Formats: sequence, C-alpha cells, structure tokens
Amino acid sequence: MPPYVCIFEDKKFSNFFPISLNQSVFELRIGFQNLRLRLHEEFVDAIPGVLCREYLSATMRLRAPDISVNEMPGGETIFLNGRLICYSGELQALLQKIPPNGICIKGGYVMAAKLENAAAEDFAHYIQKRIGEESIEKLCEELRGYVSAKKTAEKKLKRGTILSASAEEGSFEDDHAVGQDSLEEKLPKELDAIINKHGMAVVEAQEARLLSFPWQIIEENRRVMKDDFQRLPFRGQSEETVVYPGVHMVSEENISVGEAAVIKPGVVLDASSGPIVISDGAVIMANSTLVGPVYVGKNSIVKPASKILEGTSIGDVCKIGGEVDGTIFAAYSNKQHDGFIGHSYVGEWVNIGAGSNNSDLKNNYSPVRMWCAGTMRTTGRQFLGLIMGDHSKTGITTSFNTGTVIGFNCNVFGSEMPDKFIPSFSWGQGSNMSVYDLKKAMQTAQIVLERRDIKWEQSHTQLFTKIFELSEKCGRNV
Repeated sequence: MPPYVCIFEDKKFSNFFPISLNQSVFELRIGFQNLRLRLHEEFVDAIPGVLCREYLSATMRLRAPDISVNEMPGGETIFLNGRLICYSGELQALLQKIPPNGICIKGGYVMAAKLENAAAEDFAHYIQKRIGEESIEKLCEELRGYVSAKKTAEKKLKRGTILSASAEEGSFEDDHAVGQDSLEEKLPKELDAIINKHGMAVVEAQEARLLSFPWQIIEENRRVMKDDFQRLPFRGQSEETVVYPGVHMVSEENISVGEAAVIKPGVVLDASSGPIVISDGAVIMANSTLVGPVYVGKNSIVKPASKILEGTSIGDVCKIGGEVDGTIFAAYSNKQHDGFIGHSYVGEWVNIGAGSNNSDLKNNYSPVRMWCAGTMRTTGRQFLGLIMGDHSKTGITTSFNTGTVIGFNCNVFGSEMPDKFIPSFSWGQGSNMSVYDLKKAMQTAQIVLERRDIKWEQSHTQLFTKIFELSEKCGRNV
C-alpha cells in the first residue's frame, strides 16, 4: 500500500493572518502553485491528505476534492509541515535522514515525521489540538489583549503565548527562511511525551527552512519560480500556442508557453534573468513587457502595455495591468488598470481599482514595519509593499503606504491614504473605517464567485460567518 502523505498546519498559522484567515498556510501561493502542491508533487502514487483548522475543512474539501482532510492516518504516514519550503532534491534528502518511527525537528518545530498506526494517530491528534478551537480561543484572547494594551501602554508578549514576540531579521523565527534556526525554542512537553511513549527517533535538521512570516513568501518567490521551472517537463511553445508577428523573446530556452495561450504583437518576453511561463489559455496583450522570473496562470490576461517585472507570480483566471514588481497574485484577482503594485501578496478574489498604487520603499530606506499577528513588527526588509486578504476591494486611485496590511473582505476607497493596518470586514476611506455588514459582504462575494461559474455553497457562508466572529472576538485585530 502506498504511504499516506499528510501536510499539516502548526501554531504559526496566525503569523500569516489575514491571508491565512480563510485558508490553511499551505494553500498560500508561491511560485507556480501553492506550498501544499509543491510538497505533494514530490511523491508518486502516494495518498495525499492534510490536517488543518477544523473551521477550514469544508472549504478545503471544495478546493481539493481529491485529498483527505482532517482524517486520522492509518498505516505508513509521512507528515510534512505545511510551512516547509524545499528546493531541488532537498525534501527527499531530508526524508532519507528520518528512520521509520522517526521525527525530524528544528528548534521547537516539527519539520517531518515517518510514523505508523498508533504513533501516527497520536501525532495527528496532537497537531489537531495545537490548531483546534481551544488554541484559537486563546489566540483571540491574546489578540484582543494587544488592543487593550495599546489603549494603556506598550506591552510585550511573554514567552509561552501562542503568538510570536519577535520578528526582527536575525531572530530565530526569521532565520527559518535561511535555515539557521538558533534552536532557542524547545519542543512542547506534550510532544515530548508522545515521542517517549512510542520510542520515536529524533533527528535534528539545521538546514531545513520554514516560512514564518508572509513577507518571506514574497522574497522567496523568485527562487521558487526558478526551481519550479526546472521541474517542468515541457519547454518551448505548445502546438496550439498563438504567437503573433512582432513578439520578441530573449533567452527563448527559458520560456514555456502552454496550450491555447495567445501572445499579441509587440510583446517582449525577457527571460535572461529568470524563466517565464505562460500557462494554458493565458493571453498577453499587445506591447506588454514581462521580465523573468514571471509566471502567468491558466486563463489569465495581461492587459495591453503592462510591465510585469521580476519575481511576479500570477494565479489562474486573473486580469493584470499597469506595473507589477515582485508580487504574488492569488487566483481570480484583478488589477486591470494603470497603477503600481510592488513587493506584495494579493489574495484571491481581490479587485484593485484603476490608478491604485502602493509604496514598497520608505523615503529614508530604513527597514519596513508591518502588522503581523496583532502588532506592528520590524521585518528587516527594505522593499515590502502590502499584504491584501481575500475578497478585498479598492476604489479608484487608492494609495497604500509601505508595509500596509489589508484584512479579509475589506472595501477601501477614497483619496486619503488609509492606516497601515485595516482590520478584516472594514468599509471606508482613510482612517474613517466602519464594520462591513456581514450579509452585504456575503452577497457581494456570491456575485463575484458566480461571475466565474463557481457556486456559492453553505460552507462559504459558514466560513465568512466564522471569520466575522473571529474578528469581533479578537477586538478587530485580524
């Protein structure tokens, strides 16, 4: 029987709010796909599954109907942390270090494990508890506490809370991205007990990488796209590709164009610094310039005279125009018009109005501060734009400051620059924001989905309601 490969969330899911409010961290887009698919595709004939927060399970089944969701493993199981990012050959090398009935750790985090039967079941129960309702309630209490603290005096979180107190570049958390964790955090006692109960072998992996913050997804995207290109079985142009006269391709060996894709006259595809992939059914309209690494998803449209620059990854069924630099667009999102979006992560079902812009560099060139898991943090990054949650919208000519975070299902408009953190379900302009009515928010979302022939399900209603409730419980600090 083939092994069961189970990708799991851990307690760091809150670090990726708001883009992880309505989906698991491993569903976040990077490179040509998402974190989960990059891991699962390494296994041939394996049975894929996931462990996620229970309130996400119904919509997770809609997103990936062919995998098991929150089911107890049986038999041989390979567990993989959904924040794990591996490049060519690294995952298999990591797994070779782990013996049967073994667990691989880095500091206080599990990277991977090879378990069977009772040991696998106990570990799965442990994971589900760590991301379960009790943990979420504790998280809400702490996020609400941040709001209270701001009204009195600045207060740092004590070690041992579910949130992370530090995100400075060079801290043990940030170093997960470069594989140099200081091992400052220790394994939880409950996990230690499970390890001892089943006599698990413990292997340490100093070289492993975990993404700990959303800005790391943005900065890793270029390297991931180059790695994803090496995995592609196909190079060049499909027989059904339509390439008009006047298209210029630089380093054509680094360009892949899918079936029924269309590239109009005057387009420049410059893959001299990284690969360019135009997926099936995508359209690149006249006089656009793409500078690799760039990925354009299935049935997406790049509007005329657009500038799509290095490190940009566009999901399926998007419409993108203007200037975009180093940005990830998840599926079904639109930025059709002129305006600049740089070094940003834009969620699914987003619409960015004409002439909207974000800053991605401070005038004094200092590191950007950004809201993360309840408080403003120094990211250590000089270039960082915005994080925009799913189903959010902006009006025309909206401007965003460096390091802005926009929550889930927001409607932001007006000429006044808004605050750097806009809570989920916000409606308004500048600093004048009110709570977006839940019923109206869902009505709009249903219209948007059905325009793309996706049926609004009861699970969508339940998810929106849950996130709205979480926002209120957290003192509107998500």
